[in-house]
Amino acid sequence: MLPLTARQFWSCLCATAVLSGAVDALTSPIKATGPDCQTEDGAVQVTEDCVDATYKTVIIDADTNLASPVPHRRISGRFYGTEIDFNIYLPETGWDGRFFQLVYPTQNSTAEAREIGFGAASGGYTLKVAGGGGYRADAALAKLSRSIARDHYNKPDQKIYGYVYGASGGSMVTVGAIENTHDVWQGAIPIVQAITISIPTNYCLRGFAGTVLEAQKEKLINAVRPGSGLNPFNVVDPMRREVLKEVTELGLPLSVFEDWDGVAGYYRDFPTSFRTLVLPLIAQFDPTYVNDFWTKEGYVGTEKSKLGDFYRDTLLYEYNATVQSVTSDANDVPTFITLNSVPSEPPEFGLQFTVEAEDGTSKSFTAQLDMKTKVAIIDPDQDAAITKLLATGTKVHIDNRAWLAATTYHRHQVPSRDGFYAWDYIRKADGTPKYPQRAIEIGDFISNSASGGATWTGKTTLKVIAMDTMMDFDSVPWHADWYRSQVEKQLGARYGDSYRLHYTDHADHYIQEMPKENTARLVQYNAMLDQHLRDLSAWVEKGTKPPTGTSFSVSHGQVKLPATAAQRKGIQPVVDLTSGNKTSVSVRAGRPVVFKAHAEVPSSTGTITAVEWDFEGTGDFVKQNIGQGKGIMDLTVTRKYPKRGTYFVAVRVASNRKGDNKTPYAQVQNLGRMRVNVY
Repeated sequence: MLPLTARQFWSCLCATAVLSGAVDALTSPIKATGPDCQTEDGAVQVTEDCVDATYKTVIIDADTNLASPVPHRRISGRFYGTEIDFNIYLPETGWDGRFFQLVYPTQNSTAEAREIGFGAASGGYTLKVAGGGGYRADAALAKLSRSIARDHYNKPDQKIYGYVYGASGGSMVTVGAIENTHDVWQGAIPIVQAITISIPTNYCLRGFAGTVLEAQKEKLINAVRPGSGLNPFNVVDPMRREVLKEVTELGLPLSVFEDWDGVAGYYRDFPTSFRTLVLPLIAQFDPTYVNDFWTKEGYVGTEKSKLGDFYRDTLLYEYNATVQSVTSDANDVPTFITLNSVPSEPPEFGLQFTVEAEDGTSKSFTAQLDMKTKVAIIDPDQDAAITKLLATGTKVHIDNRAWLAATTYHRHQVPSRDGFYAWDYIRKADGTPKYPQRAIEIGDFISNSASGGATWTGKTTLKVIAMDTMMDFDSVPWHADWYRSQVEKQLGARYGDSYRLHYTDHADHYIQEMPKENTARLVQYNAMLDQHLRDLSAWVEKGTKPPTGTSFSVSHGQVKLPATAAQRKGIQPVVDLTSGNKTSVSVRAGRPVVFKAHAEVPSSTGTITAVEWDFEGTGDFVKQNIGQGKGIMDLTVTRKYPKRGTYFVAVRVASNRKGDNKTPYAQVQNLGRMRVNVY
């Protein structure tokens, strides 16, 4: 196939936009003209026939035919005058009049093989726009792609349906699209939903939990694991019990503490996120907060309580030192320093080093300090103008005041907007906050910026299937229910015809493929997304109503699911794993253990296609031959354990709407788990 000419590319950007002037080369700037997009409440309203001035000019850089993951044509380009580029992936065969578009604020423009493959298998082409343009750049490509696809497939009159979806920060972009575009896309899926209060408060909850609960984390981890029979609130001391209660009342799922390193440690690189995101946000928007935390009433830093004493007497690390030597890189930027003294064991993370600049002002950078060597390794991406102030003899002040203060910043960010019901926990009986409130609610600025201008009112003209997870410590589960309530207020009686909310059990925040060891307790939610996208397209294009959303309740900040598939609904199988009707058994080494799994798929959502067993909790699954899959199955296996120890056994069950056990897509999974103590 010959490459498209520039004139063909934008022969019709949208219904009424036309090209201005002749175009002689593919790389020539191509300008679309038409009515300007209007602005409402500060957000650009993108319609099918308006032109967004920022994204009205495009350059096509490449037009390539590729064989993998399926034969397809890739068209690469960029929006002139911006740093935003894009790719369009047109499968060679099987196109059925739709496209799928993943969005995220910081993504690049290269689609993953799975995105392209799923799109092709589902009758769609795939779009990918580099992040940074909110929903607007994505909308511009969505409109442009329709004329390209009609030309490519030689279907000039084809109606083309578009579906936009995004996870985490991408859910914010998706909400921006839901609320501020009109017939650009016809359906949307916000995933693991972030809302106006998510950043920085969700990080603060994790920081608070990690800082205070660290000393008793092993007890907590054990208590939340399957079959413990323990109440997690009873295994920690009274001070920590109150902290655990606070962070779970505000939404951290209790179950996530099994993944302590994810919640508060290096597995999800929480320390780096807290250091590079939360601390700078507070410093930028609320520069007096840290000092107020340590000097004013109403803050933990001055609080007369066991918690206040713990922060001041145990956690606070502070002293003055002198630089003995400086080691720099090839660009003469300091990378680490040696100090004259380190009087006590420093915290693992959270230290700021403050030096005095030539103008007399104080400047800070962060570093990791080792007591034994007295070496401070300077964190990456520090301001070189500050670190270059370091020299032999430089006086530095070292403390973790900002880090500690930030861990309770959520207490001083109680939303002023109605409806955030979990936050009632830190309100008084009269509805006023228990703690002093800061003059600014940072989350409003972050959500507005990331979404491109969403007002979070639930105003939508699209059909939406929202998708959340039960073990998410980044976007806590009840936040999706809050946004659902906003949509319901807007749509009223039309709500059921336009919106669904599904929760995925045994899944966390990340859309990326997870490490093998995590699969022992989590499922990847991509397969759920596959099916939701297919259900969404059938809903939009054929009027086929998708399955009922998940039945759930919210109590004390925790989303709870019914025990059976019939009660829970949704599309995910429900799996129970027991031995002798128990979720915890003790057995002598070498004796057989009989496991029984009961798996049930919600009515009319498919049949079971795979059953796999992980007998040691390592992520090493062994497939069981199940023959012809059914909607309900009971399975029994026997296993002997030759070595003593505690094992967390998992059975993983997949279902598919069509009962197809060959396709890699839409294999919706869930787990059953239990504990085996071998003595």
